[in-house]
Amino acid sequence: MIKIILFSLIVILSLEGATKTKKEVSVAVKNVPLVSIELDENGFILAALDAQARQKNDLASDYYLKLYEKTNKIEYLYSGLRAIDSSSNSAKFSQLIAQSLKNNPDDVTLKRFSIIALLKNGQYAQASQEALVLSNRTKAAPDYTLLADTYLKMSNYDAGFSALKNAYKLRFDNELADKIGIIQYVHLHQKADAVLFLEQHIGSHGNSKMVGSRLAAFYADSGQYDKAAQMFESVYDLTQDPMSAQEAVKLYAYQNNIPKLKLLLEKSNINDPALLELYIREKQFNKASDLAKKLYKKDQNPLYLAQSSVFTYEAAKNKNDPNLLSEVIDGLKCANNEFESPLYLNYLGYLMIDHDINIIEGMVYVKKALDAEPNSPFYIDSLAWGHYKLGECTDALRLIKQVESMIGTSEDEVRDHLKAIQKCNIKEKTK
Repeated sequence: MIKIILFSLIVILSLEGATKTKKEVSVAVKNVPLVSIELDENGFILAALDAQARQKNDLASDYYLKLYEKTNKIEYLYSGLRAIDSSSNSAKFSQLIAQSLKNNPDDVTLKRFSIIALLKNGQYAQASQEALVLSNRTKAAPDYTLLADTYLKMSNYDAGFSALKNAYKLRFDNELADKIGIIQYVHLHQKADAVLFLEQHIGSHGNSKMVGSRLAAFYADSGQYDKAAQMFESVYDLTQDPMSAQEAVKLYAYQNNIPKLKLLLEKSNINDPALLELYIREKQFNKASDLAKKLYKKDQNPLYLAQSSVFTYEAAKNKNDPNLLSEVIDGLKCANNEFESPLYLNYLGYLMIDHDINIIEGMVYVKKALDAEPNSPFYIDSLAWGHYKLGECTDALRLIKQVESMIGTSEDEVRDHLKAIQKCNIKEKTK
C-alpha cells in the first residue's frame, strides 16, 4: 500500500509539474490542456483516481481523456465524461460530448450523456424529444428512466410515471420503485395505489431501507401509525439503521404501545434512558437495576448509581440481607456525595432508619432532604419514623400528624407509621 501511495505521488508530481520527457502524449479532443509525460496506462489510471479522490474532477477528466487517446478504449472516454459531469463545468461537459458524438454518432452511452447535458442546461423539451427517440430505439430501462427525468423536469407527472413504469417492468430496483411511489402518492394523488404498489414491490422483491422507509412515511401520513412503526422496525431489523429504529420508537410512544416500544428499545439499544423509565414504570426492578448499572459504567452519571442502588434494594427478596444493605447504602452515599438529590437523600436516610443501621446518621440525610423540600410529606414521614426509632414519641406524633393532615392515611406506610407512633405515645404517657 505504501509503495502504491508513493508511486501515485510521483505520478501526480510529474503530471502537475509538466516536466519535459522524451515521449509526448496528446489528446484528440480540443481545448484539453496538453501535458508532456512518459507514463504507462496504470500511471494515468492512478493519477485519475487520485484526482477524483481529491474532488478535482476536471483534472481527473483530463487524465481519462489522455488514456482514451492513448489506448482508444471507449471506457476511458465514458469515465472522462462522468468525471466532468461531477464537476460544475457544464460548458466543458457539453463541448466534450458534442466533440465525442461527431466521432461516434451512434454510441448509445454518448447519446445518454448528451441528454444529461441538455437537462443540465435547462433544455428540457429538446432533452425530452431526444430521450423519447433513444428509448424507442433501445427499449432499455436506463433510457426509460432518463426519459422520465425529462418529463419530470417539465412537471409532466403522468408521462414521467408512465416512463418509469416501463423501466420498472425491465428492472425491479428499489430506486425506481421509490420514484414511482413518490409520483403516485404526491403528484398524481393516487395514495392508495402508491401504498399498494410499494407493498407489492416489497412482497415480491424484498424490503430495503429506501422503499421500506418510504412506505412507512406513507402509512404515517395517512394515520396508520402502527403499520408505519412496524415498517420502520422491519427496516431496522434488515439494515440495523438506528434512524429507522428511532422513527419506530416515536410512533410506538405516540400510540402508547408500551410492549412493542420496550421490545424495540431492548433489541436496538438506541435509547437506554427511555428503556430504564419503562422498567421503572412497570416495576421491573431487576432489569432497571442492571440497566442503571450499565448506564453508570458508561456515563459515570451519579444519578444512575443512585437508581441502580435503589432498584437493587427494591428487587431483593430478602431486604434484610446485611450484604445487600451494605451495597445499597454505599452506592447511595457515593451518589449523594457527587450530587445531592432530596429524593435519594431521603431514601438513604429512611433505609438506615428503618433497618436500624444508624438512625442518627439516617436522620441527618432526611433533614438535608427537608432543607431542600421542607413541605414534602414523605420526607416528614421519614423524620417522624426516625424519632419513633429513637423512642422520641411526642416529636414523632407531632410530625406524623402533620403528614396525616397533608395527605391523609391512604398510603400504607403512613398508616402503619401512624398506628405504631400512636401506640408509642400512649405508652410514653403511661410511664
